[in-house]
Amino acid sequence: MLVPPSALRRVLILSALIIAAFPHAAMAQKKLPSVDKIVDNYLKAIGGKKAARAVNDASYDWTIQLNDQPIGTARTQRKSPASERWELTFGNGQIVSATNPRSAWEIGLDNKLRTLTALEAATAKLRATLDATHLIDFKKANILARVVSLGDLGSEPAYIVEFSMRSGARAQYYFSVKTGLITKITSDTKKTRIVLDDYRRATNDARILEPHRLRMTLDGSGELTLILKSVSYNTGIVDSVFDPPASTEKFDVAELWREVHRNQDEIDKRVSEFAFTQTETDRTIDSKGQIKKQTVKVYEVYPVLNREPVKKLISENGVPLSAERAAKEDRRVLEELEKAERNKDKDEKKATERRAERDKKEQEGAEISPFLKVCDFVSPRREQWEGRETIVFEFRPKAGFRPQNRRESLIAKLVGVVWVDPVDKQIIRLEARLAEGFKVAGGLVASLKPGAALVVEQTRMAQGVWLPRFAHINLSFKVLLFAGGDYNQTVEWSNYKHFSGDVKDYKVNASPDVKP
Repeated sequence: MLVPPSALRRVLILSALIIAAFPHAAMAQKKLPSVDKIVDNYLKAIGGKKAARAVNDASYDWTIQLNDQPIGTARTQRKSPASERWELTFGNGQIVSATNPRSAWEIGLDNKLRTLTALEAATAKLRATLDATHLIDFKKANILARVVSLGDLGSEPAYIVEFSMRSGARAQYYFSVKTGLITKITSDTKKTRIVLDDYRRATNDARILEPHRLRMTLDGSGELTLILKSVSYNTGIVDSVFDPPASTEKFDVAELWREVHRNQDEIDKRVSEFAFTQTETDRTIDSKGQIKKQTVKVYEVYPVLNREPVKKLISENGVPLSAERAAKEDRRVLEELEKAERNKDKDEKKATERRAERDKKEQEGAEISPFLKVCDFVSPRREQWEGRETIVFEFRPKAGFRPQNRRESLIAKLVGVVWVDPVDKQIIRLEARLAEGFKVAGGLVASLKPGAALVVEQTRMAQGVWLPRFAHINLSFKVLLFAGGDYNQTVEWSNYKHFSGDVKDYKVNASPDVKP
């Protein structure tokens, strides 16, 4: 079939008009560049990787405008590898937020300090790491990335790169196709959006380009415009700038930690007196931060004196077990309980020996001294947690500490934050993460990547009993000479029942029995 020349000309003209009006539509048909290519182009655009790496810290001073009228001032401070602080000062007060390798926190116009948790904290740490380092070596910080698409179709086209962490934190960075510069940053957490433009050197001798105009939208509070007034580089910003302000109240955190440790032993004993439901969620996350597979298993857990409790699987991915499989689980659980009954004298003997050994170590101070020996406790303060008053403090390795064994070596790489009930001296929440990689036998046996993290929570029940509520474990590892893997699991505990009755019938001296 022949196409008339006039019709062919109309098709060609129409195609040319579409491409001219929407050049990004034609670009979208091509294969998107890799994340590495996009980041490399960005670093070249701002002045080169060497120049960006030379910036160890920076302070930015801004004028805040609303509807082109000045309404306040702002200061941003950043320090590599993962610290950032914002101060926004208005006529009616100041908003301060900051992130350090251990925690993220904020103080609102009400002047109340709040330590961020969950995705809020994880996203703040992700953003601080990316911004403080100008994206250099983000993979070494165990940050994942993928090119989502070509976006900003209404204006200048940009490649959208989503950076993420296995904790679930995500942030989208828009890189101009034309200039390679970052034009926008968004995050679903608190619905934040920052538009960056007017890139140029802040001073004649500055080596990198900086955005001189930011348009910020934070959690639906309207858009503010920040105009850059000045920048100073490598002034030696001290780490304490990014710490939350400590309370004026004096705390003996070391003694508090000792009491918490002793009480935690009691919790370990009490758990064996309760039956409960345990929900385990395992996730497989690929190198781009996408969940490839998720498995949810629900167990009924029965206590057994002096040994691990017995778990009975009741459902997978929301589907109850078939009758045949459920019967098999019942038989297996019964066999384990009967075995525990037969071996209870032997288990009691072993438990007595373990208690004696623990008591001996506790008297010698060996059980808790490594943590107290290795770590500094910083910024103790009082905060509210779910309507309950808590004491919050952070921990980090002591400067110049030299570990004497593998246990101390691991602790010396941990940083984190702890929430403690000041009355019951119990941990409400604990967050810990590896600030550096940890290697066994120089990495030949095993190694953990930086960013490996643990979050645990406990809840107070009737009669003052504290029991585990939630735990999240997230780590990347390598074993021997083989390619390692990633471990991402969430465990939730619920429906606690004292097995001689409900929690409300709990008796302090009740003797547990080996039965569900």
